[in-house]
Amino acid sequence: MASAKPEPIREAAPSLDRGVARRQAFLESARAVFMEQGFEAASINEIVGRAGGSLATLYSQFGSKEGLFLAVFDDQYDRFIRDVTPESHRYENLPLEQGLKVMGEQFLRATLMPEHLAFYRIVVGNAHSYPQLLQRYLVSGMGRLRDALITYMQSAETSDGQSIQSPELAAGFFFDMMRSRHQYRALASVEYRLSEADIDAHAETAVRLLLEGALPRSS
Repeated sequence: MASAKPEPIREAAPSLDRGVARRQAFLESARAVFMEQGFEAASINEIVGRAGGSLATLYSQFGSKEGLFLAVFDDQYDRFIRDVTPESHRYENLPLEQGLKVMGEQFLRATLMPEHLAFYRIVVGNAHSYPQLLQRYLVSGMGRLRDALITYMQSAETSDGQSIQSPELAAGFFFDMMRSRHQYRALASVEYRLSEADIDAHAETAVRLLLEGALPRSS
């Protein structure tokens, strides 16, 4: 009798694993095809061909080509946030000047990574036909980083005990200063590069300018 006892948990787990693996294969294949061909020209059939599986399975998981792209977008932005906030370079418990510099450096490095630049080109390039993609990038994507920085600014102080007066306003300006001209130059030319010294100097200048404008002024 013991040998005939059903084991539903063991039978269900491989099925779930296969579903997760199939979804990940679709995402990886779609990411590659979207980056190579852009959103409009990307072929669903080619994505399925590279990933294996079937069109029916892809549509059952993502609903449409746009749904697949949105799933790739969310996965790509998760990667971006991990690149901005790696476990080896945390900033939350640092004094304000140091924490902002660490965040700024990591944000600029991640922004200039080829895969993130390539995906940003696709989002911006299709904004006229699919404005919801750019809106999702600005609100759902950058919003997550901005919220994290606001939370940090609300509790962090400089080494001499000062704090930022308007974290919500300052966080947006900080990311804009870090992107500065570098993101646009990198989008325009695949040859554009920054050295570690360049990144360090740019972050230091951005932090100094932000704190000079955002800290309370002595009377």
